[in-house]
Amino acid sequence: MNVSTLPDPDVLSLPEPPGRRTRRRVLWWAGGVLAALAALVVVLLFSPLLAITSIEVRGNDLADTTALQEALAPLEGTPLPRVSPSTVRELLAGQPAVEDVVVQAEAPSTLKVEIIEYQPVALVAAGKRFDLVGEGGRRLASVAKRDAAELPLISGVSPDEAPEVFDTVTRALAAVPADVLTQLESAGARTIDSVELRLASGQTVVWGNDEDGAQKGQVLAALLAAGTPEGQDEAKVIDVSSPDHPVTR
Repeated sequence: MNVSTLPDPDVLSLPEPPGRRTRRRVLWWAGGVLAALAALVVVLLFSPLLAITSIEVRGNDLADTTALQEALAPLEGTPLPRVSPSTVRELLAGQPAVEDVVVQAEAPSTLKVEIIEYQPVALVAAGKRFDLVGEGGRRLASVAKRDAAELPLISGVSPDEAPEVFDTVTRALAAVPADVLTQLESAGARTIDSVELRLASGQTVVWGNDEDGAQKGQVLAALLAAGTPEGQDEAKVIDVSSPDHPVTR
């Protein structure tokens, strides 16, 4: 027995609701846009049209430009969109002066890398040369002469024999305001609680430990700015180890 599949002439075919048609068109359009975006992402990530052929490094004073460019050389040929700041930081991990980077892509093939360096706070003798060191005793670079930087020379404490004391001295120096830091001649300590600084004027600053460093720095700067009252001798010792109660004598 055959069953007819012909449409029933008595059944009306109703038109599709306008809202449904609109939704379907929106879905088709959205799908097309997503597909186009996906294709664009693939092109950007893998296309040789955006491959790096030039790397520009700037902002560095301590780190050697040639060494930085050599460290970044593996990026040449990589499409720009595939290079992230973390990728650049990993390649520069062996550069002790580099703290962070800012990466900028310049189409079609140039990568610009802005170097942010650790700030040196002192010098330490290293054979016939001098190492620039940052907060925490980090060695940043080497210079040939003592007067290559207007920074205090750490003496009387060895970073190898007493690393904790040495690091304490550098943390204390990191808290000294920049305009005062350039006035210091030397710094040292016997223990982590006995940091002393010597000004180029010959005055001694008793700093103590590295606690309340910011406050000690502000107090020291204020005392130096105030100068010596008329009719009084210049203080030989400035004690800011208790910054709420500084003493000069």
